[in-house]
Amino acid sequence: MRNLQQIRDKFNVLNQIYTPSEINTIFYALAEKFLGQKKSTLRMGLHELNSKLDEKEILFDNALYALQRGEPYQYVLGEAEFFGLRLKVNSQVLIPRPETEELIEWMLQDINDLEKFNGNILDIGTGSGAIALALKAKLPSANVYGIDYREEIIEVAENNARINHLKADFRVMNLFESDFRELPYFDYIISNPPYIPLQEKENMPDVVKKFEPETALFVEDENPTKYYFEISQKAQDILKPKGKVFVEIHQNFAEKIKEIYDFGFSKTELKKDISGNWRMLKASGTYTCG
Repeated sequence: MRNLQQIRDKFNVLNQIYTPSEINTIFYALAEKFLGQKKSTLRMGLHELNSKLDEKEILFDNALYALQRGEPYQYVLGEAEFFGLRLKVNSQVLIPRPETEELIEWMLQDINDLEKFNGNILDIGTGSGAIALALKAKLPSANVYGIDYREEIIEVAENNARINHLKADFRVMNLFESDFRELPYFDYIISNPPYIPLQEKENMPDVVKKFEPETALFVEDENPTKYYFEISQKAQDILKPKGKVFVEIHQNFAEKIKEIYDFGFSKTELKKDISGNWRMLKASGTYTCG
């Protein structure tokens, strides 16, 4: 019979990948999942012999093997925390980032009464449903839609809606090919589209480029702003007259993306993230909205 400290000690082999604090966080997240107990209880019983570990140790070993291969711990755990929500994630969807939380916060600042807002919101490229569900949690009366191009992706988002007891309308739609006229008019369109040029891939951490979905991250070097152009074009058809677009952007293409939205909107604004990088754009006053 083993104790939990002996299992925890195995995870020290990850010290070339993670800091001691990160290893601790990952280990206890796995332990909570595998053993069905809270972290505080587990910590108090670290040195106690535990018969459950005889059958559960293989789960820890499999997780440790995946982590040593460089697989993101969120995929190993099967979930990620985002904007106060716990979301299921797998290799079909991007792991939500803190920068995207800043985009959501910026949009929420634009709304006077979060509880009473009952307008329509569209999340383009919804992935795990992170943005759409975070907004629905803060805007309970809003009608939130999320679209992505594959059924497998939408299934992840719908599952996250059920787990978090939130209601959103998720649909399989392709930004470049689908007819957006089947959708209602929107007060807000928000998106974190692919924006990393393929030429930057080789310089990215293996934990990202080897495991997360390429289609959610990368764009062709020849046309790195194509998603922003298409979102801008679609917005002309489905935004309400006072509607606004919020998008996450690549800092190196901030001015180019702003030029795209300056062409279709009367007012555009760039915003830096907490690290001081140009990361967001807001556009309003579309010239041709219905």
